[in-house]
Amino acid sequence: MRTTDHALDLTLTGKLSATSRQTGLMGVLMSVWRQLRSRNSIGRLRDLDDHQLLDMGLCRHEVREALTSSFFDDAGRHLTQASRNRANTFYRNARLD
Repeated sequence: MRTTDHALDLTLTGKLSATSRQTGLMGVLMSVWRQLRSRNSIGRLRDLDDHQLLDMGLCRHEVREALTSSFFDDAGRHLTQASRNRANTFYRNARLD
């Protein structure tokens, strides 16, 4: 029996080994830990004043939206996208002047 046939038989049984279950659980826990750490870091942005936030391309409203979004949404990605949109708008308007 070849290795590919053996691997095919394992996937058809529907049973996961203890190692793969543990790996899957660790992946979920690490993902939750990253989300909590990211939201904690974003929470610190509330301590900055409006000028400091604007230097990063953000406004207070966007930080609040990121923190109140669903837990499973990536709040950091939301802020990155908001900052990029603000920069694109700025440079698009600068070209028109």
